[in-house]
Amino acid sequence: MPKAKSRPNPAQEAQQAGIGLLQTQAVLLPLLNACHIHRDTDHQHLGRAGWLVLSAHGEIWLHPSRRAQPAEWARLIATALVCLGLGAVQRREPQALWELACLLAAEHFCDGLKIGPLPEALWHPPLSLPAGGEAALFQQFRANPPEPTLIAWREAWCGADHPLFIELEATRHRWRRCRTRDDWRADFAAGIARGVGVALQVAAGHQEPGDALPRDTEAQRAKRRLMDAYPLLGALAAGFDLEQDPRQCQHYGIQVAAIDVAARRIWINPAAHLSDAEALFVMAHELLHAGLNHSSRRRGRDPFLWNAACDYVINAWLMEMRVGTPPVLGLLHDPALANLSAEEIYDRLARDIRRARKLATLRGTGQPDLLGDEQGPPFVDAEAYCRRALAQGMERLFASGRGTLPAGLIEAIRSLSQPPIPWDVRLAEWFDAQFPPPERQRSYAKPSRRQSATPDIPRPSPRLPPEETRKARVFGVVLDTSGSMAPKLLGQALGAIASYSLAREVEAVRLVSCDAAAFDHGWVPPEALLERYQVRGRGGTVLQPGLDRLRDLAKRSEFPAAGPILLITDGFCEARLDIPFEHAFLLPEGRRLPFTPRAPIFEIR
Repeated sequence: MPKAKSRPNPAQEAQQAGIGLLQTQAVLLPLLNACHIHRDTDHQHLGRAGWLVLSAHGEIWLHPSRRAQPAEWARLIATALVCLGLGAVQRREPQALWELACLLAAEHFCDGLKIGPLPEALWHPPLSLPAGGEAALFQQFRANPPEPTLIAWREAWCGADHPLFIELEATRHRWRRCRTRDDWRADFAAGIARGVGVALQVAAGHQEPGDALPRDTEAQRAKRRLMDAYPLLGALAAGFDLEQDPRQCQHYGIQVAAIDVAARRIWINPAAHLSDAEALFVMAHELLHAGLNHSSRRRGRDPFLWNAACDYVINAWLMEMRVGTPPVLGLLHDPALANLSAEEIYDRLARDIRRARKLATLRGTGQPDLLGDEQGPPFVDAEAYCRRALAQGMERLFASGRGTLPAGLIEAIRSLSQPPIPWDVRLAEWFDAQFPPPERQRSYAKPSRRQSATPDIPRPSPRLPPEETRKARVFGVVLDTSGSMAPKLLGQALGAIASYSLAREVEAVRLVSCDAAAFDHGWVPPEALLERYQVRGRGGTVLQPGLDRLRDLAKRSEFPAAGPILLITDGFCEARLDIPFEHAFLLPEGRRLPFTPRAPIFEIR
């Protein structure tokens, strides 16, 4: 015989529907996910006339057969969840008054969530609550006992002669960890923070009210934790969006995480299955990449080797600060590299490139986790925002006294907070050092023009410096005119040199242009460089013949023996130069010389 169909249970269906309504409440969802809801079919915990009881471990027992609408069951369960979230499920004598105070405080909070009404059997007259919450209301009830109607209202929740809060002793369950009041408070705080985010999404039009909430991931919890508990990275975390689409991560080859500073986006691959502590470490790692401007500080270095060098520094700092737990993949850490800068670690990695290429960042083996273009106003604006946010976070951390930071991290943040001196200002300082203002002399041989007003008082007039002094105020320029030098760069460099020469009363410039050979343009007045000036070359790059030409002129006393000279190049030159003069280099930003210079380098932006 076919089995008889089970009869529907309207009470159970309404309870399940009420739980479904709570799935759309962002504030209560963390509490709901941590709870276990049962039906007390044998009335072991709940009276026959009650509605529900709850334990300190998150067990909620519902009446198995009482009829109510789904919205009413949602409101009942929500009130119990708020009691847990407030950390109120505990023993305080008299217990009945404490439970009454907690129920009233939780019900008042649920009024703002607009979940639904309580069943008619649980209505009570309006009551004004004190500002101190359930604790203040409990003290008020102890001083002035509540009305009998409120006592009966509390008994209606759990049944007469039954407590509302059960299993208050800290017993350990075999199947799960025993949760404490702090755990429930943390879940409640996370839910409130998530509810604020959902409200902002609804206000912005990105989400409709009542839509199903996305799953709360480890990365989202890590971002909220950084914003709530880590002042150093809180502002940075708020400015970046999370991308957790597995298809996008597969497209970019991201195994664990990566960051795009210009787009203000962090990718976290859900397939990495990070724990909460690992997600916190990974999120902090990527944010430090942004806050310390590692993309723009690469300056022409190999992208992966520079990324790996920065990872060694960042991971050491995070482990010293004990921020989360490092993941297995992408952990570049070596105690032997402690207290070294990223630039020093890069030089060490560059000595064995084949071995360094086998290292793995959070993106994967041989792949940098710094994504995106490193040029243009959006990228510059994003890095400026990250730099300011990190500096402000450090100041808030020091003001609050919450923890300490590694000395290297403090030094790095403060150095980035000081804006770099523009290249033209540094070049001007170099000119000032090479050409101090000539001493002004006066002579009575020619009267001053001011003497005409007072003929009886003789006054000297300014006298020009001697011709020998004027002729000594000269310098040389070795100009790279190879095909790799952009015309705009040449014009910008020559214009700056001419302007500073005129401002410092430089008599002339000995200009030598170099490509595959040297071309001596002779002594050129500085004002001639401000006009359209034709240079020779546009072939290969060889600078040594130009330096040899100036050395020969110095031997014939046609050029100062000590210089100075300024070498303008794009860095694509010989790997060794013999420069017997006081000198400096002028290079485009991001370019490097093929050797270690012993003279100042000014980078044209």
